[in-house]
Amino acid sequence: MFSNSRISHIFYHSTIFLAAVVFSNIIVNDSSAASRSDLKIHQKLQSSSTNHNNQPNLELKKNIVASNVSVLPATINLVKEFEGFRSYAYTDTSGLPVVGYGQTRINGQTVRLGQYITQTQADIALRQELQHIQNLVKSHVQVDLNPHQLGALTSLVYNSGMRILTNSTLIRKLNAGDYAGAAKEFPRWNKANQGGQLVVFPGLTRRRLAEKQLFLTPYQQIASN
Repeated sequence: MFSNSRISHIFYHSTIFLAAVVFSNIIVNDSSAASRSDLKIHQKLQSSSTNHNNQPNLELKKNIVASNVSVLPATINLVKEFEGFRSYAYTDTSGLPVVGYGQTRINGQTVRLGQYITQTQADIALRQELQHIQNLVKSHVQVDLNPHQLGALTSLVYNSGMRILTNSTLIRKLNAGDYAGAAKEFPRWNKANQGGQLVVFPGLTRRRLAEKQLFLTPYQQIASN
């Protein structure tokens, strides 16, 4: 017969042993789960960094193209280059009064003939307008865009209007994931209204080619140290 103290001693050590076994299993299971998780993350990163041809994937992921993404300097410069700057309002080929960089509205107000604007004021208004258009583009496009693709579309919409996003072969191809097909649609938007007729403008032809080139230019984010 064991004394009460002996029984207590055996029970105490048995409890310690069982606890150690359970704790050890928990550690092993947790480590195994962590390893599986790390493996999945590694595989996901590898998959996202290459395309189906095992080539480096230069497409920017959608979480980077978010509402807080500022308009790229490349987009602003492209618009400025082809719009040109005028400090006094004038009538463009569509018959609308425009000022600055072909802007029809400044601070929410419709431009009037004879209106004057400084280049600094036009720069600020242009950036705001392009940011607004960029957000509209993102709300209509159902596939991932990198900043160059987004910038090219923003310039196109700024110049040609919202119908690009609502009723065009370009947007249909893009939303179907046909990026190459969408790029080929840019040159088709090289006409403007003149005397009630759509006429090809050499300046628009050059602009569409510049936008197409920007659209097709791979974008790589530079990591900060």
